[in-house]
Amino acid sequence: MSKKLISIILSCVLVASLAVVGVVSVSAAIDNDGRYVPSKGVTETNRIYFFMPESWKSEKFNATDAGAYWWSGTDACEAKDGSAKGAPWPGYKMQVYDADANLFYIDLPADAPNIIFNNFLNGGEKTTDKSGKVTYQYSKEQFEAAAQTKDATCQYYSDGDDEYYDNMLDSKFWTKAQEAVEGNDKSFLGDFKDNFFIETEYDLGISMTFDNMIFVIDPENSDVNDLSGKVSYGGNFYFFYGKNADGKYEYGGLPNYEMAKDNGVLYVLDKDAKPATPGQADKPGDNNNGGNNNGGNNNNGGNNNNGGNNNGANNNGGNTNPTATVPAPDKNATSSADSVSTSDTTPTSDNGAVQTGVATAAAALAVVLIAGGAVLYTRKRFE
Repeated sequence: MSKKLISIILSCVLVASLAVVGVVSVSAAIDNDGRYVPSKGVTETNRIYFFMPESWKSEKFNATDAGAYWWSGTDACEAKDGSAKGAPWPGYKMQVYDADANLFYIDLPADAPNIIFNNFLNGGEKTTDKSGKVTYQYSKEQFEAAAQTKDATCQYYSDGDDEYYDNMLDSKFWTKAQEAVEGNDKSFLGDFKDNFFIETEYDLGISMTFDNMIFVIDPENSDVNDLSGKVSYGGNFYFFYGKNADGKYEYGGLPNYEMAKDNGVLYVLDKDAKPATPGQADKPGDNNNGGNNNGGNNNNGGNNNNGGNNNGANNNGGNTNPTATVPAPDKNATSSADSVSTSDTTPTSDNGAVQTGVATAAAALAVVLIAGGAVLYTRKRFE
């Protein structure tokens, strides 16, 4: 074999390897269990917990996991308008925090503005023709078994964004939070000191992220999406305190656990109990709810490009109350030791939702095949 031929072959291999590296580098990471971990290079995340109602499980469709879908920001899922090419609906499978308690979490890139939680089941589309005939992409039963929240703001709240917190403590929640952030007494902030900050870019003032907080749905707050015909549930983010002395997970409306208890905004998660709808207590014993509208918070710009199917209406859907309870915060992990690139694994969920990386793997394989073909052609050409 001539030096010229060897040189050409090596060049082809180099081009192929560079192309594969380029393709792999843009994909999100999926661990060995097919669950999301942030892609390499992501340095800022918020760990968000989610309590999935027991009623969202479906033995027939193997829906036992929680899913998370976002259509803008780092590692964004597939968007219907083509602006993002990540995991298709229902998005990424969340990490398990406590399977027995239906508690899941995700280390969400901090630049993701909105999120939809679901039971990781693709229910397919529902269409109605001019005559009124209804057709289901898969089946009516699978469509109805798929459950999801409305799209929820997930970066941060500022004063005026959310009625639940705006009305907390006789509407003094944000004032007390700002005093704690700017002063020496941080007791009001409890174990969530790092969540609170003064937002200056848009001059929004006192704000809080949802790091180590829990999203709990309100089963009484649901809407039917006009386009998809899908029921979507509202909810809100609450401070997550972990387990109490009885081994029950607790969450509430104030960052300081003792203050939440004293003000009647401490709740317990019990998946076997009928979800209660605790009221917003402005004072101990007073259950006058706010009703969270999350009104257009945080310059999200995330305009409902929710991949394909089953997206909710926006802004946490006017949620008011927590409904069931949640787990103990861990430190955020922005990577996983046993994570693997989606270019190496292209897992498909049992319910038919394909994980991100299918296109990545296909592209990488195509590059290798093309390079191999070029080598063979070159060899014959110079023989």
